[in-house]
Amino acid sequence: MEDFNTSLVREKIIFTGGEIGEGVEKEPIVIRSNRIFLRLGQTGDTEKIVIRAQNMHTTLRIAAKVLHAYYNGGPLLSRGEPFDWEALWDQSRSAYEKDFNPQLWCALYINGKSIFKTMTSPFVDVIEKCALLTLDNYDTTMGVTESALKQIGHAMRINHNSNVAAVFTDNGDSMRCGIIHRSDKKDVAFNFTAVNGQQQTRIVQSFGATAAYLEAFNLRFVIHMLRNKIRMGEAKTVSPENNQIRAAITRQSAISRAILSFEEVYDVKYRPAKPDFFSEI
Repeated sequence: MEDFNTSLVREKIIFTGGEIGEGVEKEPIVIRSNRIFLRLGQTGDTEKIVIRAQNMHTTLRIAAKVLHAYYNGGPLLSRGEPFDWEALWDQSRSAYEKDFNPQLWCALYINGKSIFKTMTSPFVDVIEKCALLTLDNYDTTMGVTESALKQIGHAMRINHNSNVAAVFTDNGDSMRCGIIHRSDKKDVAFNFTAVNGQQQTRIVQSFGATAAYLEAFNLRFVIHMLRNKIRMGEAKTVSPENNQIRAAITRQSAISRAILSFEEVYDVKYRPAKPDFFSEI
């Protein structure tokens, strides 16, 4: 199997209607999402898969399930039985997310075509079609998208900001994952290498481990925020907020067990050190 490389990117895309200097501008459309690109298959039979979702860890969990399905059953679009995207989406969300983030969304594209989405975003659909045309040079996609929208009567200016949240590189012998979690309080940056096992399985499991860390950091922030609300008297001790705190702590424990299981299967080394996501912010 070839070397595997990809990145998880956090994006903010702002669409502003009208040409520059036209006068009063319309209310801009702001889209925040996380995006990962997977190139699967050999030349001539490649499936270029893009996954977008509301949060980082869900994006990676969907990606892990897509990779697992591809590695075990081959191309996703040419199967005799249509692939069950709804089931994949359901399996990618934890019980905690289903209870406390029911509006969580995702969108999947293969070769520029929308395959599954839980919300409609025509502008993002155009971006992904244009991304296919830019020969994998995603940095040039926004300019192509502006031109495409203008041709169909939607003159828009696009402002695009992005930063990398995770980088994955597997050379066939080991996986290296670099993770950057940005927050208002404290950024966390570290990497881990995982050795042993079969490459395809190691890739899938490493996606899962990275998702676990990113979710754990989010939960730590949520717990801190909700506890502050209770301390400040903005929520009662017996309240929906307290119920969410208990559920978040339970979810943290499940994540911790999953990471320990990953470390039992693979020889995992951290730099500079394994992060502690239970500590107070």
